[in-house]
Amino acid sequence: MRILFISQLFDPEYSIKGLGFLQEMQRQGFDVDVVTTFPNYPVGKIFPGYKLKPWQVETHSGIRVIRVFSFISHSKSRLFRALNYFSFMVSSFIAVAVIRKPDVIYAYHPQVTTGIVASLFKMIRGVPFVTDVQDLWPDALVATGTQGKGVLYGMINRLCNFVYKQSAHVVVLSRGYREALIARGVPAEKISVVYNWYANQGETVTEDCERVLPSGFEHTFVYAGNLGAAQSLKSVISAFSRCVDKSVCLAIIGSGVEKDELIAHAQAIGANNVFFLGYVAPQKIVNYLRQADVLVVHLKDESLFKITIPSKIQAYLSSSKPVLMAVGGEANQIVSEARAGVCAEPDNISSIELAITQMLAKKDGWQEMGESGRRFYEAEMSQRKGVVKIVSALKKLSGLASG
Repeated sequence: MRILFISQLFDPEYSIKGLGFLQEMQRQGFDVDVVTTFPNYPVGKIFPGYKLKPWQVETHSGIRVIRVFSFISHSKSRLFRALNYFSFMVSSFIAVAVIRKPDVIYAYHPQVTTGIVASLFKMIRGVPFVTDVQDLWPDALVATGTQGKGVLYGMINRLCNFVYKQSAHVVVLSRGYREALIARGVPAEKISVVYNWYANQGETVTEDCERVLPSGFEHTFVYAGNLGAAQSLKSVISAFSRCVDKSVCLAIIGSGVEKDELIAHAQAIGANNVFFLGYVAPQKIVNYLRQADVLVVHLKDESLFKITIPSKIQAYLSSSKPVLMAVGGEANQIVSEARAGVCAEPDNISSIELAITQMLAKKDGWQEMGESGRRFYEAEMSQRKGVVKIVSALKKLSGLASG
């Protein structure tokens, strides 16, 4: 079966369903093409070795990767964000129209714009498609403060419903997402829950790797990921600044639109035990995770995020490290079920501070927490587990493709 994978996010950017996923699909017997743009996320600048062009073709292990033009921006400007998404939608549609016809399209990121491209191609050429829902639009835009509930909200909502209706199958990352889509009228039998996995799981580090985390503290907690509105890290920074035990520090790894504001906040409240280490390439992040004592997850206190599973959960659980989880809902339930750490309420400084204290009191059990989290990850969230489910869904579509 010939699969066309459409995603604005792709290697060498960090992407859960990226080259590693497609290579596994190739080993399963699928012939894969990719339509994407030039790597620039999360810093909003083209990666070294690449230059923005109308069209570029690469081949990686037999997988053809077609990169098309898009307006590059990662600012807070709604106009620039819209241009970023819209330009890729137009360029990717042109690419899909001129390359060899696939049997099935896998529309990945972002699911709305790639889903529109796949929907139009289905209407024109009759090619079925899978839409992969990593964010519930337009709800996610409201939750992050990007968009209010107005005319544009309604338009995006109708577009999403159009994509769900046109799709042959829908992949979601949590049970909560599945229930939310069923409530929106998507047939239950059309939806598969496939947990994300850690894309860099195979990365290893030698025992004598150089120290990359702050020195001079007995215990180091690490947050690694995007620094945006959804992550709402001011609460976490404030909680760590309150810690009486000054042997504890927080290392924040990553970049994003909120970075400068977070640094200013840490300075304003005198959070001398909070350090910003900047952007680290995905291929090197395992070095930082390995040297951490505890890994931190936090999202803004919004109802949508209660049914969201941040992708860093998989990275953290697979690293065999204990987790301080402050997301609420399904994410907190996973850590509790896995016996992998301590949970707190999001955006609640006192609750997060208490979780830090509880975690320190349980430091003799950190190794067991980490090992328990790793076992849960392997059983429920590994790439092997996810690929089995996706392959099963795609094979069910083979009849549609041949028809």
